[in-house]
Amino acid sequence: MPTIQIIDMKQEYEKAGGFTHFSAPLVEAMKNRCEKGEQTLLLLNQRGYHRSQLCASCRTTIQCPHCDVKLSFHKSNSLLRCHFCDFTQEVPLVCPTCGAKDTLQFKGFGTEHVEKALHALLPGIRTIRMDRDTTRKKHGAEEIYRQFKAHKADVLVGTQMIAKGFHFPSVTLVGVLCADTALSIPDFRSQETLFQLLTQVAGRAGRSELEGAVIFQTFLPDHPLLQLVKEGDYENFYQKELQERKLFSYPPFCRLVKITSFGTDREKTREENLLLHSQIEKAHIAGVTLFAVTAPPHEKIKDQYRFQFLLKVQKIGSITKIFKLLYSKLHFRIDVDPVNTFF
Repeated sequence: MPTIQIIDMKQEYEKAGGFTHFSAPLVEAMKNRCEKGEQTLLLLNQRGYHRSQLCASCRTTIQCPHCDVKLSFHKSNSLLRCHFCDFTQEVPLVCPTCGAKDTLQFKGFGTEHVEKALHALLPGIRTIRMDRDTTRKKHGAEEIYRQFKAHKADVLVGTQMIAKGFHFPSVTLVGVLCADTALSIPDFRSQETLFQLLTQVAGRAGRSELEGAVIFQTFLPDHPLLQLVKEGDYENFYQKELQERKLFSYPPFCRLVKITSFGTDREKTREENLLLHSQIEKAHIAGVTLFAVTAPPHEKIKDQYRFQFLLKVQKIGSITKIFKLLYSKLHFRIDVDPVNTFF
C-alpha cells in the first residue's frame, strides 16, 4: 500500500493567507512527479466550476425551478446547471428575488475550477478531467482512460468515478482535495462509504514497480476514520463501526425499510405519507419501530415532491405484513435495505 499523509488545511490557509485548492506538500509532490515523468490523480467529488450563485444583498441562491437544488455554474458552456434534472439557464445579471444588480457571487468549487487553478499554478502541466460532464458522450470514459494511460496528461482530475477499477502503472501520487466532505452526510453508512472511497482511491497509487504516495487534504486531520484509512486498519474500523451499529440497532442488527410518497402537490404528498405512517402505527406490528415523517434534504426533484419515513424491522416476516397494510392507490415507493436513508 502507498504511504498516506494527512494535511491540515486550516494551517495551509494560514500559510497561504487565504483560500487555496492545493496544500504546499501536494504542490511539491505534483511538481516532483511531473519532473520524473510520473502521473497524479486528484479527487474532488463535485463537478462543475462553482457550486452555486448567491445574491450578496438578499442572501438568496439561484435554484432550479424543477428541483429543490442550487444550480451549479459550468464554465465550459457558461451556463447554470441542475445536477439532478439537467435543467440549464443563462447566468443572471440581476438577482431574480430582490432585483439587485452587481450583487450575484459564485460560491464553492468543482472539478472544472480545480483544473483551471492547477494550470494557473503549474502552467506547463497537462491535465484531463473525468466527471459526468466529460463522459456524456458514448465511450467518453473509455477514451479518457486510453489517453491518460498513454501518458497524454500528467494529472487526471475527477470525481469518484476515478477511484475504482483503474490501473495506471505510472500513477505514483493521489491527492484527495476534500477528504472529510462525506462525514457531514446524515446517514449511518456515511463513514463506511467514505472509508471505502478513500481506500479505493489510495489504491490507485503505486500499483506497479514505482512507489506510491497519497495526500488527504482535510479540516479534520485528527478524525479517527482518516487515521484508520492511513494505517490501513480495516479490522479496527470494522469493529468500531459494528459496535456503533449494535448500540443504535442499525443494520446488520435490523432491516431498514424506507417508504417514500411522491407527487406534484406538496401538501397532498405529505398527507399521503402521514396516512401510510398512521396505518402502520395503528397495526402495532411486533418488532417494528417507526421514525417520523420527514422531507429529504432535496424535497422536490423533477417537479415531484417527496416525503418519507423509515422503519426498523427485526424480523423479515414483518415486512410482508407492512406491504399488506399499505393503500395501493397512493403514490409511494418501498425501499427495503435502502442504500441512502437521507436522500
